[in-house]
Amino acid sequence: MANVPFARLYQIARNKYITLIAIILEILMLVSCILLADALIEEVLHIQTMLATHVPLKATVIAVLALQYMIAITEFLASFREDRRGFTLPIVFFPGGIILRAVIMAILALVVIAYKLCVYFVSVLFQFVFQILRIDKHVGTAHQVDAVDRHLEPLEIWVNRVYNRFYFHKIHANSSVFTTVFNGSLSLWCINH
Repeated sequence: MANVPFARLYQIARNKYITLIAIILEILMLVSCILLADALIEEVLHIQTMLATHVPLKATVIAVLALQYMIAITEFLASFREDRRGFTLPIVFFPGGIILRAVIMAILALVVIAYKLCVYFVSVLFQFVFQILRIDKHVGTAHQVDAVDRHLEPLEIWVNRVYNRFYFHKIHANSSVFTTVFNGSLSLWCINH
């Protein structure tokens, strides 16, 4: 009988409406954040923006906070789709916590991704040059790319562990940092799970 509430939570979490709610809430949050930025620029910095009329600052702050808590509840419910649950820092319950969490994770992930993409781009560029010079059979860049991936793997695991502390829906810590970027959106995580 003790598993009955968890079975009901699992059914609610697996419901397609949770995914639909997540998509709608995240779209509304994005629009609200754009309107909040517009209101901040207009009312605080006194700079005219592209929008002819802007939503008052108080209204956008209330909308962002309301949507934040609705997303947090939806994220908590959706986390019951999988057995992997653990401690989550309650950052989403602070005002602006979802935005702060998204910014922190974007910075952490982008540091790793930017470095990886630069290495990949340079390796492709060098490989192209080696093919033009017809020395590609003797000199290659695959070993350098593999070495960079091996050296960045502990950092990627650390970023994924930070992700698991910030989000109710967990990911595998030993996966690529691109998993963090993809699953940062609750709706994409819901579609994937």
